[in-house]
Amino acid sequence: MLAQIAEKASDPAGRKIHPREVERVFGALLASSEFWRVVALSRLPVETVAEIIKALIDVGLAVQENGALRLTPGGNARARARGIVPLIERTCPGCTGRGIDLRPYAELLDQFKELVQNRPNAILEYDQGYVTPETTVARLALLAAKGDLQDKELIILGDDDLVSIAAALSGLPRRVVVLEIDPRLTDFIQTLAGTHHLAIEVYRQDLRRRLPAELCRQFDTFLTDPPETIPALELFLTRGLAALKGPCCAGYFGLTYAESSLAEWLTIQQILAGKLKVVVTDIIHNFNEYVNWDYLLESVRKDLSFVQVSPRANWYFSSMYRIETLADYDQENRDRENLALYPGENLS
Repeated sequence: MLAQIAEKASDPAGRKIHPREVERVFGALLASSEFWRVVALSRLPVETVAEIIKALIDVGLAVQENGALRLTPGGNARARARGIVPLIERTCPGCTGRGIDLRPYAELLDQFKELVQNRPNAILEYDQGYVTPETTVARLALLAAKGDLQDKELIILGDDDLVSIAAALSGLPRRVVVLEIDPRLTDFIQTLAGTHHLAIEVYRQDLRRRLPAELCRQFDTFLTDPPETIPALELFLTRGLAALKGPCCAGYFGLTYAESSLAEWLTIQQILAGKLKVVVTDIIHNFNEYVNWDYLLESVRKDLSFVQVSPRANWYFSSMYRIETLADYDQENRDRENLALYPGENLS
């Protein structure tokens, strides 16, 4: 039965859907009636989950009622026969699965929340979506725990998460530099930095343009959260590496299940090890939690009513990667002006 559903569902990217992936969607539907929560629990791309659910509805194993999803009696019987149980995440209530204790950073978190209340909204033009304040501070706590923050020079490539504000507030890094394409964000960061005497250097920069010479080989650590396509990830990582001083420096970035299949995870890992010649030292599951963004429903399937339902809670998470440089890592720094990075871009 699972194989038949897998064959009936058509992955929009042309990837073959596996019966085990159908099983995971079954398990997620036993745990939640909300499409976006099913995506999070199943650890599959949004489009893949949508197609599997559509196939389940078509064969009468699931139904949607006012946007809510549930298995039919037949679907529940099939799940029991296969021994499928509800997918339930059991994360540590203290660290929410990150492995980081935020209690020493409670004052910093309060200050950060106060300062960024009027932050710019996420917009589709730059494929934005920012993380929770707790995630922003948890990133700094992680960098500090790894020895990549205190008295270090930090560069942030794209900063709708406003990590630069929290980093400067913490007083831990020796230097904080931001490269950001969105003028709303560069203005916001510069205004806060000026008002609150925060040492942040802000560059308005399209990362398709090579890094300014004065920023190359100057930093101990980079952090980035690029649009989640292979070209964008490779570009942002390449820029981050070009900014690092040399061996034994670190970079941080996130990767999701919601937008990237495991085949794409493999491609990224092959680029990291093969082309960029860096080592993955850590992957922390669901470390980054994102606030629901206003344009979500505009950017997803409009032909499926169960997709066109606003999520009730945060559902989009990414795993945090930490990479470290070796002696012969790639430090390429050239223009890539014809590379499309953002939705609807026309570079012709």
